[in-house]
Amino acid sequence: MSKSTTASRPTVTKCEDWQAWNEFIETNDGPPFALWGWREACRNYGHDTHYLVAQTEEEIVGALPLVEIRSRLFGSTLVSPPYGERGSLVLSEDAPQSTATQLLQRAQEIADRTGVDYVSLRGTKFELSDSDQFERETRFVTFDIPVDVDHTTMWNGIKESRQRQIDQARDNDLEYVAGDSLDELREYYDLYLRSMRGHGTPPHSFDFFETIWNGFEDHGMAHLGLVRHQGRLINGILNLGCGSTVSQWGVITDYEYRDLQGGSFLLWKSMEHAHERGYSSYELGRTREGTGVYMFKKSFGGKKTYYDDYHYYPNGPVDLPHPDKDAYEPIKEAWKRLPISVTRLIGPTIRKDISL
Repeated sequence: MSKSTTASRPTVTKCEDWQAWNEFIETNDGPPFALWGWREACRNYGHDTHYLVAQTEEEIVGALPLVEIRSRLFGSTLVSPPYGERGSLVLSEDAPQSTATQLLQRAQEIADRTGVDYVSLRGTKFELSDSDQFERETRFVTFDIPVDVDHTTMWNGIKESRQRQIDQARDNDLEYVAGDSLDELREYYDLYLRSMRGHGTPPHSFDFFETIWNGFEDHGMAHLGLVRHQGRLINGILNLGCGSTVSQWGVITDYEYRDLQGGSFLLWKSMEHAHERGYSSYELGRTREGTGVYMFKKSFGGKKTYYDDYHYYPNGPVDLPHPDKDAYEPIKEAWKRLPISVTRLIGPTIRKDISL
């Protein structure tokens, strides 16, 4: 990690000024999952938060958002960010060299004091030094697609077979619209419940989505993309933008209609929207290499980028959450058979404790 030095050594404190926090994250091209609206959604689940800033006399030069999750079933952690694609440290270009170390040391102090099992910094964009006592693990990748190019260049970056599927979606009279109301968010959430049950995964609460919507949409940072067939919602996505980048999040599908190629159409139209809004890149979220989802995303082009996750273990290494663990398969299969009314009721009480 290389940062220029300045005369003053920053002071690390807990931030309570959401406007100053958001301004720093946006100005320094941080991820949307580091914004204050994400903090509010996590706090609605009852989680404690530690949003740390490193500040000189003049300004904020570094930030580290941490959410404390405690669960009897899944253990306890400080994570940056839970439920999102990428978080970790955000530093200004002129931050003193000690800034990252000071923020990490404070995170370690909080972990030691609170007794969590580990600290997880997800998707750190630069390499931490060995002295920072965080261990690097590379378990996920993403694809970063340039959208600050002309429309033809964007289209030509997509694999030909995927282009044909997008054209097929148009022939199937699929319609892509931008949702701009809570009623449309509720419609999205109803399909989200069915989609998550299909994956065998507990869902977030509607309040979680509504808090994100209220915290991001008013500032133009949330985009709800909806694909309809004859008026019926069959695909959806919630994209979150910050700085130069749009991050894909919350992709859902009605699998009864998957042959209509709504998923390919949805992603292409989302890229177009990011292009039209003046963003530089569209980030496809964390994916395990070699999976079907990985191959789908790869077909849209872009630069393959590894997500480096860093972990600190106060009391020695522990097993990290792994969504594809064989032990979870019987639970997933049982979840798929539950009525939607049951998954809606009990799902969020489980999901809030799963940091992935």
